[in-house]
Amino acid sequence: MSIPQEMLRHLAGVVGEKQLLTHADDKAWYIKGFRVGRGEALAVVLPQTLLQLWQTLQVCVAHDAIVLMQASNTGVTGGSTPDGNDYDRDVVIISTRQLKGVQVIDQARQVIAFPGTTLTELEQTLQPLGREPHSVIGSSCIGASVVGGICNNSGGSLIRRGPAFTEKSLFARIHDDGRLEMVNHLGIALGETPEAMLEALTQQQYQTGEQPDWQGKIWAEDYADRLRDVTADSPARFNGDLRYLHDSSGSAGKVVVFAVRLPTFEASTGSDTFYIGTNDENVLVELRRYLLTRMSELPLQAEYIHRNAFDLTVRYAKHMYLAIRKLGPQAIPQMMANKAKWDVRISHLKFLPRNFVDRMLQCFNQLTPSFIAPRIMDYRSEYQHHLMIKVESQQSAELHVLLQAFFAAHQGGFFHCDAREAADAFLVRFGVGGCTISYCDTLGYNPNERLVAFDVALRRNDDAWRLTLPDHLAAQVQVDSCCGHFFCFVNHQDYVLKPGYDAKAFKEEVKRYLEQRGAKYPAEHNVGHLYQASCEHVDHWKQLDPTNSCNPGIGKTSKKKFWREM
Repeated sequence: MSIPQEMLRHLAGVVGEKQLLTHADDKAWYIKGFRVGRGEALAVVLPQTLLQLWQTLQVCVAHDAIVLMQASNTGVTGGSTPDGNDYDRDVVIISTRQLKGVQVIDQARQVIAFPGTTLTELEQTLQPLGREPHSVIGSSCIGASVVGGICNNSGGSLIRRGPAFTEKSLFARIHDDGRLEMVNHLGIALGETPEAMLEALTQQQYQTGEQPDWQGKIWAEDYADRLRDVTADSPARFNGDLRYLHDSSGSAGKVVVFAVRLPTFEASTGSDTFYIGTNDENVLVELRRYLLTRMSELPLQAEYIHRNAFDLTVRYAKHMYLAIRKLGPQAIPQMMANKAKWDVRISHLKFLPRNFVDRMLQCFNQLTPSFIAPRIMDYRSEYQHHLMIKVESQQSAELHVLLQAFFAAHQGGFFHCDAREAADAFLVRFGVGGCTISYCDTLGYNPNERLVAFDVALRRNDDAWRLTLPDHLAAQVQVDSCCGHFFCFVNHQDYVLKPGYDAKAFKEEVKRYLEQRGAKYPAEHNVGHLYQASCEHVDHWKQLDPTNSCNPGIGKTSKKKFWREM
């Protein structure tokens, strides 16, 4: 029996035949990134317990296979899928989608989350307890997992709490001699062997507060103070920031995470949303400084949409925000997986175009109204730049007074949203993340050739928000979409290029422009296979994974064993 076949036999013995996917059609959803990235894998494994995950790792390590961990497959930089077919070992994707679980501890002040738990599921668990998680679902990551956020230091839209971060996790790593080790840094005594640890954790047979090594952070506690420093000549947060690289945090799949320990926060008793419009981006930049230095408490969220992004979302991603409205964000991952299955079936019907499902969705989008509240649509017609600020209800009067004073002297306007308008505003914002990929899918464009995305952390004292391209680069753009976490000064800019232009050359020129502005990239989506990781980031990974067996090639690094040169 060949080595791959022997490994497949052992994997099937761990998870069962039905949870081991080897047929091309069955693997299709897992080997292609949500926006970019694609490659081949020998198999996709779907463990159903944490013990099966550990045993799957043992098989992969014993057969010297590459391990790619994947949760919801909602990343936008291709970081949890294979990238091409030039790996030097067999690739096995391990999906954690079935490994869900949230354990509420410390009188609901903390939680332990398992690998497949989504942000939405965590939020639903905490809601009856009057608590809320560190992060909430973002526009580009509908269905995103809690652990995926930690591994990527994802930023999110909650202004006061900063990037996803913890120093407390349970994870497995591969040493330079090929030895697989379970590392318990949860701050909880679980036992001596991996099997004992996983049994105690799964059955919640442990007590908190017993280990002497509890010292450690479970969130970025100083972030709000950093954000208020609007004179600082550096970004507030970005991937690869040494302050947030610790064990699982920022690991980008270089270790296999079984659980993370995170804080919870007292839930707001109510919130209010203000919708702001202007045709001068400098007005918004000045408003940001004005509010960050004058508000007694930071807002909950401050999200930006450019009119171009608004229009693309209403035209091409309407089905997404309507699905969220009707079914909730928890339904989106399965809907995306079902669509991928239908795409595979359609690909076998030669008389139909490969993007048949996308075309049907777009027929619906084109023939139906926006379903967006009229006042928001009026602002869309009047203003290029849109900003929505959500505050706790007790902050509403203060913000209203500040906005009145500001716009008495500046161009633009605002209104206090009713419940329908507040919901619609954030639904459109959530839909922006998928608008350009829907645009490409509908028109049959290859996003790897035509879509260029930037995830940029601007300096806190920058006096501009938008990316201003030189004329020769602007002439290459067919459509663009800009949104972002405005008070954090994290800008998400997508460009769909006209045919015939070199996306790689375009991106390199824009990156040089960003570096001249003192920006950092990526800001929160992590490097994936699109960005070059910093030396500090790579050093962190090499310490975690000296054999380069977990997610090799991430951050444009070597795919070879022991990090040998390509």
